[in-house]
Amino acid sequence: MDRQDQGGRPPRRRLLHRRAVLKLGAGAAALAAGGVRGAVAQAADEIRIGWLKPLTGPLASSFNPLYISPQLALDEINAAGGILGKRLVKVEVDDQASPAQQPIAMRRLIETGVRYVVGPVGSSQALASLEVSTPQKILQATYATASEVGDGKRYPFHYQFNFTSDAQVTRHVEYLAKVGAKKIGILVEDSAAGASTRDAILKQAPAKGLQIVSDQTFPIKSTDMTPFLRKLRSDGAEALDTHISNNVDVTQFLVGLSRIGWKPVVVGHTGLLFAGTPGAVPESARYPDIYAATFSALTYTDAEPPSERIRAYAKKILASDVPDSLIGPAATTPFYDFLFALKYAAEKARSADPEAIKTVLDGSTSVAGLFGNMSFTADKHTAYGPDVVAMAIANSTDDPLAKEYRGLLRRRAPGVA
Repeated sequence: MDRQDQGGRPPRRRLLHRRAVLKLGAGAAALAAGGVRGAVAQAADEIRIGWLKPLTGPLASSFNPLYISPQLALDEINAAGGILGKRLVKVEVDDQASPAQQPIAMRRLIETGVRYVVGPVGSSQALASLEVSTPQKILQATYATASEVGDGKRYPFHYQFNFTSDAQVTRHVEYLAKVGAKKIGILVEDSAAGASTRDAILKQAPAKGLQIVSDQTFPIKSTDMTPFLRKLRSDGAEALDTHISNNVDVTQFLVGLSRIGWKPVVVGHTGLLFAGTPGAVPESARYPDIYAATFSALTYTDAEPPSERIRAYAKKILASDVPDSLIGPAATTPFYDFLFALKYAAEKARSADPEAIKTVLDGSTSVAGLFGNMSFTADKHTAYGPDVVAMAIANSTDDPLAKEYRGLLRRRAPGVA
């Protein structure tokens, strides 16, 4: 899920926050005030991993679970001897989940000698962060679904370990075509990820014979979705393709649909899985035709249960006392795969140098990832394609298997990959 574009000013694509980058001339004072002063020598037996996350601000509590999986990976790697015999050490810096804070936060990490970074969360946050990390050749993985962050030419040291907007929309439109929908409405949040999803829908839907009859963008944390929903319905939409990433907006969306008495087929981002969380939305707002793109490995059918590896991983996530509403995002963050890919490439290169690691990754076509096979080229830095994505039934948490895993595992939508 892309719970990324919350906090900070309303983002716009390609922007992106260059004004914040320009302010870095004054960054020394900010670094002295809020970060580690000066470069710190790194022990010979350790590798520092930067952790860009909100330690303060309104999103700190909701984003904290998104860093459980990299902590699991760090602990597992250290227990197995580290990377090249060196122990991984976490260095946290507060980014407040704000795009405007990303350049300063990244500089703080660089000053401590960090050359590998986990985070930030958010497509807009990621793009702002990459303005600083890219020229410094910092190996980085962010939680961003905007397809552009996986462009290896534009961001040669950034790798994307979640599926992109393009990949999930591939599954969206396949499913809409499968159920016979013809007239489609677009509803996306005002964020870089929302804009990327919108572009993918506009490109892919017509190729599947879907007619786009309405195109709506709403502000993040909208207090009333009904104006957008009424417009979509009046324009003739019979199904909706969406990007709604945060729980506040998912709730407003479903309550709005209930308020106007409309139950279209809905497909969208992983955030829609929140719709099925028991007690998350009023019972009157729950209905069966809501489907979310997620990793196939986290879905099941009667004939195809989840693998033992996924079950073991899921149990570790659940043991971390994550709120039910955040279990899905906690499990699907890209950082677990990133740290293991870092270990794979460093040990193959016999070097912890970012450029040597990049060379290995860019030539890797078959790396075992948590959710499937990962592959990269110099131009394509997105690990996963549509083949690892499936549509899950959001309201399938009453199934025994889903109940056992507190909704982390969901039943796969019928008749689709």
